[in-house]
Amino acid sequence: MNDSSSLKDKSWNEEHVDLSPELYRKISNEIKQSTTIDSIVLGGIGEPTCSNLIETVIKDHSNLHLTLTTNGITLSDSLKEHIINGINILIISIDGLYDNFAKIRGTNLEGVLENIRQLNQLKKEYNHKDNSLTIGIQFVMSKDNISDLFELIDLASDLQVNRLILSNLLPQTQENASKILYQKYNNHEMRQLINKASNYALRKGITLTIPNYELKTERRCDFIENNSMVITASGDVTPCYRLSHSYQEYVFGRKKRVDKYSFGNLNQQSLKEIWENSNYVNFRNTVFSNRYPSCIDCDYVDGCDLVNDTTTDCYAGTPSCADCLWARKFTLCP
Repeated sequence: MNDSSSLKDKSWNEEHVDLSPELYRKISNEIKQSTTIDSIVLGGIGEPTCSNLIETVIKDHSNLHLTLTTNGITLSDSLKEHIINGINILIISIDGLYDNFAKIRGTNLEGVLENIRQLNQLKKEYNHKDNSLTIGIQFVMSKDNISDLFELIDLASDLQVNRLILSNLLPQTQENASKILYQKYNNHEMRQLINKASNYALRKGITLTIPNYELKTERRCDFIENNSMVITASGDVTPCYRLSHSYQEYVFGRKKRVDKYSFGNLNQQSLKEIWENSNYVNFRNTVFSNRYPSCIDCDYVDGCDLVNDTTTDCYAGTPSCADCLWARKFTLCP
């Protein structure tokens, strides 16, 4: 959820669910029969490497472009072999060095670093194969960990990681709402820091992906632009990570309830049926065309009840994306 806090600071209380083998086989068969699906991201809200199906999924769909997002903590030797042979892009979340990492993840960072070193060694050993695995690191910035940024760039260089994705904290508690580094306007301090970090990363040979740190006019949903959908472990099809679970978030200090929104469930319908559902088509067209309001910089936001949740907005859109920090590029996906 891009909230670099401990689990006790999360705001959702949904039951933990694993994708069942039966539902996976149905989804897998539909993907194989599709002529338009060319890439899969294994990740989202949850840790994909905890699933008993992870190696099967990689093996079954290694002909597609596969991205795996992980905390990098639980990578068995067998899974590393599958990653080398089947994954194209591996993104590992490191939201702080050593002390900060231990506070956030409750474990030692060295284990993650050793997994990256072993993957690099395996890449060398499998050099004779047509392997295109690239490894990146994602770092969710907040006031708690921003002091680690330049050391993390050094670490990425030492680990032969050539991409570092910076994202912003999406707070789910009042306490974390005060830890964001972005603001609406005139964020001179972050502008200077990011410029300095960009130049430093360039000298180290690291590609730095940078989020917005102050409000911009442009709104763009990567999920919609890339014709993507999110499939949850229970089979629900949602348009994005944000709407795949119910939780609370704080948008520039303003509390908001995000309600999960599903356009169908794969236990009852096919992928094609859900994708071509008129409600889903209309939703994608609305977001793609930016035909929805912008609550973040609206003059009436403080007195409007519609901003309290994602149910609807003043354009009668359902669900509402009018307050989305992802669309404003404050929060980034790999």
